[in-house]
Amino acid sequence: MRKTLKLSILVPVYNVEEFLPLCLESIQNQSFADFECYLINDGSTDKSLKILKDFAKKDKRFKVIDKENSGYGASLNLGISKAKGEYIGIVEPDDFIHRDFYKTLLEEDADIVKTGSMSFYGKTWKTVPKKMFTEVRKDFPVNGCKINPEKNQRIFLVDPTVWSAIYKKEMLEKNQVRFLETPGSSYQDIGFQFKAFMAARNIFCIEKPLYYYRKDNENASVKSDGKVFAVKTESDEIDKNIKNHLEFQDIANACRFRNYNWNLNRLKIRKALEFAKIAKQDYKKSQFNPNYFILEKHFRAHELKFSTKYPSVYVFLRPVFNLKNSILSKLSRLKHRLRYN
Repeated sequence: MRKTLKLSILVPVYNVEEFLPLCLESIQNQSFADFECYLINDGSTDKSLKILKDFAKKDKRFKVIDKENSGYGASLNLGISKAKGEYIGIVEPDDFIHRDFYKTLLEEDADIVKTGSMSFYGKTWKTVPKKMFTEVRKDFPVNGCKINPEKNQRIFLVDPTVWSAIYKKEMLEKNQVRFLETPGSSYQDIGFQFKAFMAARNIFCIEKPLYYYRKDNENASVKSDGKVFAVKTESDEIDKNIKNHLEFQDIANACRFRNYNWNLNRLKIRKALEFAKIAKQDYKKSQFNPNYFILEKHFRAHELKFSTKYPSVYVFLRPVFNLKNSILSKLSRLKHRLRYN
């Protein structure tokens, strides 16, 4: 009788033929080999499906699911429903992972195990480590630590990077944690991460950057000036899920307006001002005190307080804040390299 499968990996695919081989090879060459990997083709119109099928023929751990285009959330929900592993992991098709990525995560026992990431530029192979857990703790332990998300709600403020973690399937099923099935790639990771964190009894966090996140894919959703209000849709979904968990209301509001700040920075000026009107309305309705960011000693506390209260003015002051953040970020990365190298 076969022992329980430890890991199911999900790869949602849509028109990424250029990047797929690197992604798939990095999964195939994992030092932890006991996994299944679902390659979910979301109606690609390029050669992605052929690449997936050819790869699956050579390695029985890889299974292709071909379906009509229905979006990122629907693709991953399908994968979650089919997954047989104790844990579920997600790899974006334009990224790749360190050989010991899943081995390292699976050494810990927690509902969620989450690691840091490394931004990389495929054209030059420049890499930049990203500090993931500064919102949780300034001097984060090199070997990681276990966090109770109900008691340490700052964990909710880490960037919504669903791919740099593994999740116990039993926890997802018991709490009906799923992605919102909106069209395309519409920042569905925002709602999923919050709901998963809220469901978890514990989260083990490892700062070591073992996931490589591509920054120079011009077709990535973060580079699109569309889907202006997708972040609001995800935040509204979170609010629906905390109706019976009001202890998470303040942190849900903090995440909403932190994500709104990110969206204001992502959009070009005309659409940013359009979104700022909605952000202002939501702030007035929320009864959220933006001093929360200062009281919690957030890394960008004063900027987030300002963008929450005065989103339209903030749009015009973005260059000033971005310059300040760039300087602070370079200093932070230098400290990070010295610590982990």
